[in-house]
Amino acid sequence: MDISVFSFPVQVLPPVNFTLTVSALAQVLLHWEPNPAQEQNNSTIRYDVKILSPVPEEYDTERTRSVRTAALHNGFSARVRTLLLQEHLQMSSHWVQRNLPPLPGAAETSVTNLSCITHVTISGNVSLRCTWLPGQGAPEDTKYFLFYRYETHTEECSTYTQDKWNRNTECRFSSTQIKPGEIDSLIVIHINGSSKRAAIKPFQQLFNQNAIEKVNIPRNISISLEQNDLLAMWEKPISPFHEECFEYEFYLINLKSGNKQILKISSNSFQLRIDGSSRYSIRIRANHNHICRARGFWSDWSEIIYVGKNSQHSTAGEPMLPNQERVQHP
Repeated sequence: MDISVFSFPVQVLPPVNFTLTVSALAQVLLHWEPNPAQEQNNSTIRYDVKILSPVPEEYDTERTRSVRTAALHNGFSARVRTLLLQEHLQMSSHWVQRNLPPLPGAAETSVTNLSCITHVTISGNVSLRCTWLPGQGAPEDTKYFLFYRYETHTEECSTYTQDKWNRNTECRFSSTQIKPGEIDSLIVIHINGSSKRAAIKPFQQLFNQNAIEKVNIPRNISISLEQNDLLAMWEKPISPFHEECFEYEFYLINLKSGNKQILKISSNSFQLRIDGSSRYSIRIRANHNHICRARGFWSDWSEIIYVGKNSQHSTAGEPMLPNQERVQHP
């Protein structure tokens, strides 16, 4: 933020008693007090806040407290100064800076490659699954423990999967306090650990809940033929979001010619001219579109539906899915 400094009749003094307090997992309370010696003289006092790390950010506020969510394993640094505004003039004090040190632990003992996926269940709850790799410097006796925080709720994992050294490398919550209808809310993941041979450094990561949701499969798919026109209809996946918030991929294979098509569809109905002498296999999958919220992971493909005439040239067995089905991409 560029601030023009003018000749001003009042001295601008920095805030006092600036503190940083960890108030929850990956959450910092910034608090300061107005300088008691500050003269106001019909001026407006605001404060310029600059987050230096881990993610730079700058904003101004009239309040004397601010809460920020950030991964804190490598520390946190911020500064604040007083802004004095009178008519069209603005003047600032010098900065006051405070730092939180990195979380303690030996180098390369933190988990790596943390990845998480959520899923809206039939009952409307949200499940959570996270996987990670042990740090290269983590001893074989390391035990990792995962916590998630969503808004004010914090919970420790109770269901783990282990690697060959019995180190926890996967956690599953069958049900969480994550609200499926929220947009761009953050899920905080915190993983710490213990070992008799080294101090294990904690690791934190923030996830946009919409960006890590694996969408459900479209429901009640109906495929019919009217002469050479293929007609398809389906219902949106189980989700609190409306129909216009989804997009679909329609995977069509001509089992006579072997021709394969993946068509992107923005609605839940579709009509296509096909070869009436051929037999086809069809699968559909869904994802969020960018109109309503962040894109998540594509759903699994639906079960295969066959339409059209039987042919001696039809492919035996289930058709191979495209490569992108094997590895989900957001």
